[in-house]
Amino acid sequence: MKVNNEIAINWDRFDWQAFQKVQSILFNLVEKQGLREIRLDFSRLKQAFPNGLVPLIVLLERYRQSSGVNFEVVLPMEEICRRYVMDSNYAAYLCAGEHYPVTNKANALHRFFDDSSLNELINSQIHQILERATYAQGVLQSFEWMLNEVAGNVLVHSGVEHGWMQVVVHPKTRHMAIVVADGGIGIPTAIREAFPHQVMDEDAIAHALKEGITSRPDFGQGKGLTGTLQIVKINQGGRLSIHSQKGRVEWANDRLDIKGDFPPFPGTFVDIQLNTAVPIEIERALWGDAPAYPFNDALYGMDTAVGVMRMKLVGEAAGFGNRLTGLKIRNKIENLLAAAPNDVLEIDFTGVDLMASSFADEVFGKLALVLGFVGFGSRIRFVNINRFCRGILDDVVQSRIIQSHAKK
Repeated sequence: MKVNNEIAINWDRFDWQAFQKVQSILFNLVEKQGLREIRLDFSRLKQAFPNGLVPLIVLLERYRQSSGVNFEVVLPMEEICRRYVMDSNYAAYLCAGEHYPVTNKANALHRFFDDSSLNELINSQIHQILERATYAQGVLQSFEWMLNEVAGNVLVHSGVEHGWMQVVVHPKTRHMAIVVADGGIGIPTAIREAFPHQVMDEDAIAHALKEGITSRPDFGQGKGLTGTLQIVKINQGGRLSIHSQKGRVEWANDRLDIKGDFPPFPGTFVDIQLNTAVPIEIERALWGDAPAYPFNDALYGMDTAVGVMRMKLVGEAAGFGNRLTGLKIRNKIENLLAAAPNDVLEIDFTGVDLMASSFADEVFGKLALVLGFVGFGSRIRFVNINRFCRGILDDVVQSRIIQSHAKK
């Protein structure tokens, strides 16, 4: 696997276990042998995962900055894996200075620097996940709450200029992965500033998971990590891993494992896995405190009336002529209606002059089947729609309702 200063990645998969192997080799090469020129060869890689490459990106960045290590990174040769590594922004951050583009594609890794860029990033992530799949009750609210809390901790506690965030949705398996990372001082160091008796790193992380524990009481109440753990606990199949310095705490299979870890991870890496098909009673997870419905204000402005959501259709896509675009918008509408079951969704057609029948059927015809004629009429409201688009809508909705009655 290692030849002099070269690390050849000979496994098909690069996940957390693979990262730990590479981390141990890098620790020996950099910390023990003092090497400053290292080649990482991913040419044989077939699959890459966030919990493998994101912590590696944080580690390489730390070695570049603190030790002046120069890394040459060889990307996978297999086309699908290579494309994924590039589209996910892994190539841009692994191969620093080689000018691979940073994209805003769904499932990609992003950096955030302050509260403004974090808010913008979270709103962008909400837009993207609403389009990619449908979610059980409470999953979306839990996702938004956890993302704000865990990523917000980076800004307050890490002591570094930026953090990392990636959200990956797998519609077919009804699964979501959320990773947040930083190369900062780490949870144990932050906790020991307020609780010096927490000597072991893993015990300090476990202490941070208790309600009301925070190293900065002037900034928060110590509910972010605790609430995240509680949400994962009540989500059947949910998992939570926190790695920081020489400590590791993991919740999986209904048990909490607290372990030491070596080599130390330079900062904090949080990996959250959710089963998006399982409802989450977020009020029960958050001590009876139900967070406000987040998506309407964040996505569609704060000037909507109580009980009314508003979507400007022209802002959702570049065109309205095919079913793939229609599927994304229908997913978003179904998620919004499910997350706010008592609200009406107002769809504004301003700027939409033409609409294909296939697009209209994919969105509104199929919505009529899901909601039923009465539900569709009571929960969906159209405004500023021209005569042509209204005619298309009437036709596809009536056709779907007739089809439904014929089957019955």
